[in-house]
Amino acid sequence: MNSIYKQDQSITYLIKTHSLIDLLDKDHDDLIKQSYSISYYHPNIDRSQAEQLLKTKYIASPCDGLFLLRDCSASPYDFSLSLIYNKIFFHYKIQLIYDIYFSIDSGPQIAGIENLIQFYQERTDGLICILSKEFVKGQPPPVTLRLVGSTNTLHRACQQGNFDIVKKVLSSEYYIHRPDINAKDSQGSTALHRASFFGHDDIVRLLIKAGSHVLARDINGATILHRAAAGNCPSTLAILINEGQVDYEERNYKNRWVPLHEAAFYNSAACVQILLDCGAPLRPRTDQGKTPLELAEESKSDASINILRQYKTPPAKSSRLDWLHDQSNFDRLSAKQLMESSIDKPTNGMFIVRRSSANLNNYALTLFYDNDFFNFEIIHPNETTFYIDDGPFFDSLEHLVDHYCRIPDGLPTTLMCSVNRSKEIVLSRIQPFIASHMNNQTKDIKTGLKYNFSHQKSVEETKSLPNIQSSTHRSKVFSSLNSSMTSLNSLSSRSCASSVQENVLSDSSSSLSLSSPPSSSKPKISLIQDENPSKNLKSFVDRRNTVGGKIRSLTSDYQTESRSNQLEIPAMERETYKYYELNVISPDQIHKTAKLGEGEFGEVYEGFYREASTTIPVAIKVLKDYSYSAKQDFLREAEHMSKLNHHCICKLYGIVDSNDNGTMMMIIELFLFGSMLDYLTKYKFRVSEYRLKLWASQIADGMEYMESKGIIHRDLAARNILLQSTDQVKISDFGLSRCIDSDVYVQKSDSKIPVKWYAPEAISLGKFTSKSDVWSVGVTFWEMFSYGDVPYGDMSGSDVYYSLKHGKRLEQTTYCPEYMYQIMLKCWEWDEKDRPTFQQLVQLLKKEFNPLPPNGNRRKSTSIGDLINEQTNEQHEMNNNNENNHESSNITKL
Repeated sequence: MNSIYKQDQSITYLIKTHSLIDLLDKDHDDLIKQSYSISYYHPNIDRSQAEQLLKTKYIASPCDGLFLLRDCSASPYDFSLSLIYNKIFFHYKIQLIYDIYFSIDSGPQIAGIENLIQFYQERTDGLICILSKEFVKGQPPPVTLRLVGSTNTLHRACQQGNFDIVKKVLSSEYYIHRPDINAKDSQGSTALHRASFFGHDDIVRLLIKAGSHVLARDINGATILHRAAAGNCPSTLAILINEGQVDYEERNYKNRWVPLHEAAFYNSAACVQILLDCGAPLRPRTDQGKTPLELAEESKSDASINILRQYKTPPAKSSRLDWLHDQSNFDRLSAKQLMESSIDKPTNGMFIVRRSSANLNNYALTLFYDNDFFNFEIIHPNETTFYIDDGPFFDSLEHLVDHYCRIPDGLPTTLMCSVNRSKEIVLSRIQPFIASHMNNQTKDIKTGLKYNFSHQKSVEETKSLPNIQSSTHRSKVFSSLNSSMTSLNSLSSRSCASSVQENVLSDSSSSLSLSSPPSSSKPKISLIQDENPSKNLKSFVDRRNTVGGKIRSLTSDYQTESRSNQLEIPAMERETYKYYELNVISPDQIHKTAKLGEGEFGEVYEGFYREASTTIPVAIKVLKDYSYSAKQDFLREAEHMSKLNHHCICKLYGIVDSNDNGTMMMIIELFLFGSMLDYLTKYKFRVSEYRLKLWASQIADGMEYMESKGIIHRDLAARNILLQSTDQVKISDFGLSRCIDSDVYVQKSDSKIPVKWYAPEAISLGKFTSKSDVWSVGVTFWEMFSYGDVPYGDMSGSDVYYSLKHGKRLEQTTYCPEYMYQIMLKCWEWDEKDRPTFQQLVQLLKKEFNPLPPNGNRRKSTSIGDLINEQTNEQHEMNNNNENNHESSNITKL
């Protein structure tokens, strides 16, 4: 039997020489052999049993990071990772987000449960430690949740179009021996992916009927619709759309391609026509901003080019009279008040379209979802182009509204109903896309919306499959003012779900007698033991709404690179951000030495930049999310930093953009002293008032310079002020910064905003100006003179706003001088017009501040060596003070 698959023989020949049962048994043995190295899964055990297994293994062979994988007791679709470190147990929840995409807390979204484990065997990324290569042996995780598997007879029969063998494998006669219908092959494709690419229509119908997941992704992030389009199989494409109810706008998570991109790139002209006839938008964009026509032109797909150029978009069904409010002074607050007054309580999916408050050439979409209002800018660069974020280009506002009435496509929910100028509620004229198994509920949704708005569910909720248990908890990514949120670029680690603070070698652990399976034991692969294959299949899990409607796929070194990584950066991106003006550094000039921290979209390393004959110590900010919008934000931050040349602002040396591997890095100044917040917290009450006043003056000086350049920071806080030395601070972190003449109020679905540092107009209206930065400076000053306290304590964001609205402000701290508190109060005037400009703020500080310390000497550090010596000397000074005065309440200040 070992020689059965040595050659790529036809399945028909194999059946002639071997029985089907023999082939299926060989498939099973191959899968067991392949899966033995990942046999860390222990189904049906709880936390205490997991700890007992870890304890037993640890006593026999101590190893930090020893782990096992088990089922999550709170959810039938999730898992728990249990590990031991320093004789203490830790437990982390692994959430299944979509198909085979998993994440731990807010960590990266990784395809394949085995790849998630491998990821954390190479880095901690928020865990207490790196997972060991050693684990408590159990059985392999379910094959349907892995990125790759083993190619079996079903895969081969589907690829070669042998309908009779596929039918036999799926019949009740072979139910004991058959493989899982949704298992991946060695190339990361399901049986349905293979059948769809080769256009075997009868097999496609059979697989769908048998329970194949029509939204499953292959190793390259493609759905079956992508594969049919790439394979130029128009009849298969029609079956998948019409009978399988597969959405033609599902995106590939690696390159953001939709099926129309695939069809255009591979010159599948008939597929291009079918997709357009079904209503697919003509101009969707890849992660690099390319439309199907642009891809067709690159690949010289002449037939597709002709169709795409000649296609006339049908008239839109939506009417501006239903939702457009373009009267002057109709801003986001007016939109909110209108929707709140039109009904007892706004319903999920209620929306209006209005003029942008900051850019009258653009429009804005105000959308209600989950007890909150969201505002999205509708960019209108020319008469025939309208778009939101990285969504498709549309010919008109009406076409854009039609699209988002059908699918959310990155919005929190579909557009369900609108409010017109007469304050009447108008139902959407477009039916939202709902999978075939939910078609019967579509009418109920419309009926419920028509007669009972206050109880309407969101479209995302209606997508939940019938047998998803109600106990499954879904976290809300669209946070409102109910909690105070941190900066986008916070470097804080994720905490574990829970940990048991007990010595694992003590007798206090569970007395349950469990032992690890012998190393020689053969792991078993669970088989479906029911004659109805679809009866035992788990429903396809779709929790994309919990992560902002999008999956940010992590492309690992061992995964196949997508075609998009081989494409050049589009001209539009270079023009928009003046990419050519940035100093582009070769990757060979950068050497990373140590990781300093990690934020939402990037990692920060310490390293060196070799420029000519000089080696400069630098901080290296590496982009880890390579989506089109993330690259835009990354380049925008670099562009703003490149415009700023001031001694109180962090210096940008340049960016690294490697087309070979898609790596993007920002090379900036290195600050060994870290952030001002960390310094104040570490040396609490030991920093003198003089030094705090010096730092305040430098911050105001840097912000005055930014104000003159027309740039607003939007994330000014003590955490984003870095110390070059104890005599020099610099403003950093321009991830949220914007030019003052652009529309800055849109908050993307996966963004976090620092509410407690925001001015009232920024919180309620999303209005950002230099005056809102002045408010943030006042809060930053309060942090400084409270030595790192959290503004407003544990108050929620909404409580903070209403407290400010009623005239309350942060109280003067014990160590804050009266004149400094009066300056803060000026920064916190409710009306922005009453706040000082940064130029005026600089003058106010100069009146109260002697620029020289009491001894008349100003220290100046000129090299990294000086900084290290300075830090070491200060630490020795503090240690000596502690030793000599540990019983004294009077601590000598710096």
